[in-house]
Amino acid sequence: MKAALAVTGMHCSSCSALIEETLVGSSAVESATVDLEGARAEVIYDPAALRLDELCAVVASLGYAASPTGDFAGSGDSPV
Repeated sequence: MKAALAVTGMHCSSCSALIEETLVGSSAVESATVDLEGARAEVIYDPAALRLDELCAVVASLGYAASPTGDFAGSGDSPV
């Protein structure tokens, strides 16, 4: 499933890289792309292993805030 998250608190490319690397480090995440300028993340993950709120919690554990944007949330057939 693909999810789009609004991410706040990022100030530089190191911030976005840290979030991306941490998300991808989860076994339930297939891929993640974090856009610093757009203040968002796009994540492809296994919803059977990880809930959307848990994705947001991963970002929050790093000191940033994340919330679903609704762009892809809940749509299992979204384009990749």
